[in-house]
Amino acid sequence: MDHKEWIFLSPHFDDVVLSCGGLVWDLVNQGYTVGIWTILAGFPADENYSDFAQQNHQLWGKAGAEAITMRREEDINACQVLGAKPRHFDWMDVIYRRHPKTGLPVVNNNEELFNASPESNLVEEIAATLSTEIPKDTILVSPIGLGGHIDHRAVVRAGKRSGRVDYYFADYPYILWDFDSPVLLGDAYQKILRNLSNEALYQWQDAILCYSSQLAQFWRDEDETRLAILNYLAGGGGRLWEKRS
Repeated sequence: MDHKEWIFLSPHFDDVVLSCGGLVWDLVNQGYTVGIWTILAGFPADENYSDFAQQNHQLWGKAGAEAITMRREEDINACQVLGAKPRHFDWMDVIYRRHPKTGLPVVNNNEELFNASPESNLVEEIAATLSTEIPKDTILVSPIGLGGHIDHRAVVRAGKRSGRVDYYFADYPYILWDFDSPVLLGDAYQKILRNLSNEALYQWQDAILCYSSQLAQFWRDEDETRLAILNYLAGGGGRLWEKRS
């Protein structure tokens, strides 16, 4: 791990910070340049929102472009806490995407969100961009894809197609419900042991709290948020994984 630049792929604005924000802070404070590239960060193409998108807007307290602007600002603030450099791409979250031939939403409910297949053209576009825009010798970190969210699976597949992925992070909080996943229990991946300091924990917690529009989906208040991350770190969470050779 002697390279000077790392890039973490985040399907959505908060995925990297939730999953391994303490590790990001630790790398920055060792002198590495760390970028967090949020792949599905684009603005909706129009205001013809699906019912499912509108349900998410109610949770966020804002709709459409205003919601994306808010979430981009939250991500910028979180990255500032960790010392990471954010980059936001223009592909849209699946709640805004429609099938090009039919015009119908790609997903209409939570069941489809975790079971529908990622669009092949989207995966190819992301993979091509990663292949051309990631600097040589940069270490690339991808989500493993736990939980099965369609956007996470799209990013995982794109990373694989690009041929550039060096390490992986376990998707949080999905790992809490999928800790017995064959992906983790099998021989494909192994965790890289790494000690993270109390300061790394504090900065990780502070960065997560920047995503105020999202926290109510997971925790009741700040104290519960901090406790959840403390327990996750103590249980071995927030570290990198690598594929076994």
